Amino acid sequence: MKKNILLIILFYSICYSQQSKDSLTFSSKYYSDKYLINSFNKQLNTNFYSINFKHSINYNKFFIGFNEQFNSTIVSTNLKNIKDEHTLNSLSLYTLNDKTKIGFYFNNNIYNDDRNIGLNKASILNSIFLVDYSPLTKINIVPFLGFEQNNQLNEKDNGFVYGFETNTDDFNLGEFEINSVIKFKNEDISPKKNTLRLLNFDLTNYFDENFSNIISANYLQQRRDFYFVADKFTSEEFNIVNNIQSRIESNYNIQERIKLLQPYSPFSFDIIGRISFRNIDRSTKFISFKNISNLNYDTKINELRLEFSSLIEYRENDYNLSFRFSFTEKDEKHLPKKYDGISQIIFDDKKIIEEQKNNTSQLANLSLSGSFLLTDKNIFSFSIFHRKLKYDTPSNINFDDRDELLSIGSLNFTHKFNYFFKAFINLEGSINKMVYIFSERSANNNIKRTIRLSSGGIFSNQLFTSKNSAEVSANYTVFDYEELNPNYKSYSFRQFSFRDSTKITLTKIAGINLNGYLKISEQGNFNWNKFSEAPQRHLIEEFLHNSFFYNYSFIEFNFGVKYYSLKTFSFISQKDKKLLSKYSSIGPTIDISINLVEKLDLKIFSWYEFINDETNKKREMTNLDLRLSYKF
Repeated sequence: MKKNILLIILFYSICYSQQSKDSLTFSSKYYSDKYLINSFNKQLNTNFYSINFKHSINYNKFFIGFNEQFNSTIVSTNLKNIKDEHTLNSLSLYTLNDKTKIGFYFNNNIYNDDRNIGLNKASILNSIFLVDYSPLTKINIVPFLGFEQNNQLNEKDNGFVYGFETNTDDFNLGEFEINSVIKFKNEDISPKKNTLRLLNFDLTNYFDENFSNIISANYLQQRRDFYFVADKFTSEEFNIVNNIQSRIESNYNIQERIKLLQPYSPFSFDIIGRISFRNIDRSTKFISFKNISNLNYDTKINELRLEFSSLIEYRENDYNLSFRFSFTEKDEKHLPKKYDGISQIIFDDKKIIEEQKNNTSQLANLSLSGSFLLTDKNIFSFSIFHRKLKYDTPSNINFDDRDELLSIGSLNFTHKFNYFFKAFINLEGSINKMVYIFSERSANNNIKRTIRLSSGGIFSNQLFTSKNSAEVSANYTVFDYEELNPNYKSYSFRQFSFRDSTKITLTKIAGINLNGYLKISEQGNFNWNKFSEAPQRHLIEEFLHNSFFYNYSFIEFNFGVKYYSLKTFSFISQKDKKLLSKYSSIGPTIDISINLVEKLDLKIFSWYEFINDETNKKREMTNLDLRLSYKF
């Protein structure tokens, strides 16, 4: 027990550990869901079409699974833009005996964008033969060999793909349970080479049914080579059109988690710690020194992160309390690579530029929340949150060093008058203080104060349901040195809003839905010392969507009218306003859901808009959302 407590001090972590068994490429579990979803969406000048299909078949000793995703986006402006993304993969397996399966994996990715951008076309095609061998229960080893075709920037490369995967799934070893994944993969598509090295290891020790300790070690290294258009000097010197850059990212982390969850005890806790390293190494294959001033240096990034988090809860029948704490410390360094033949003076200049990106930070979060059942009809709840950020940059020419404090609190009271009606009142407030350490950026120092008061209720019976709320809020942003810099003015933003949602049931199959809101906002210059405002802008926003619904057999109809309006005013004087802009739209809506057969559903939602704006130029627009889904 003492050793486990000691590990908490040594290892720091975030709250979510990776589930290793979900990262397998050649697992039939990936194809366990079965569905077909076909959708089309049109809003404004953008049309989006997608299809998602996943299915699998088990027949005697054969298994085959398919997964396809296709997305197409069409944007119609002065020039039409079409972007397509298509992914298709399949896995087929044949069981030779209880321990061995052989199979074939196929993967095809296509990206196509008709815009003239750096990377607008790319495709990857993999055909892989594999063997799935299980020497022991819950342990799998999968070696594989295949062929890859890669096309990027009209550069076509072919080569072999090979490697292995192995996983241990909930393997019991005495008092311990082991979950692990190891992946080794090489893509030799000369002149490029992509690699993957993955090790995820979880060791769980159950002291008893409710008390567990999980130690995790994770390692991931990925190398990705990609083409980019070579500059003029590099192209002429090496007689190439496209250059190659390699990006190698390595991640290491160790974490421990201790969890106590007792079903018959009010007390529980969850403590996690992690230490992690991240390295990024960028290298360019062809480098020309003919134009030193425009030379794009390769760089390295090294990052060290320490993290700790905890959750402690105490629950009783009539109240519960929750306490959370987390702390993260990060150190990030950027380094340029030095090439042979480059003078030290030029390299030092580049080093200074990269060192500007170096930073260290410390972030602490603290929160406390709880709820109390005062009586059968009264519930009181509260929450308090505090965050502190300290951000430092070692470079003498970087002035981004800053401290930030954020505090948020809320109180809520709910009263149930009777079986049909309950009401609530809620009060929230926050203070955010931003302080830049150096005078070069201290003009940005400010304090943001917000306060929000809301109240509402819910009335419901068999024929009538109404939910409504009213809210007033204010946001005051005050700059510390606005008298020294006229470009920074303290300002306020205040708003009143009212929301209503009502459903009236006329018969068992028909009724009326009424939804809408009203927002009135005001923004202006603000003087905190005098607590006075000089209003600058006034906004009125209105929204209504009223509809009639009818349900008959396998069809649900919803017909209605939607209205939206936004008006913006400027202030001529403290009280007089002038209309600056207006926008409004109104039109019919239709929402239809059809259960065509037992597992096939069709949903159609469309609305037509008649639009008016400040130019008094009327426009009309059609919006459509169509979805067809089949559940196997």
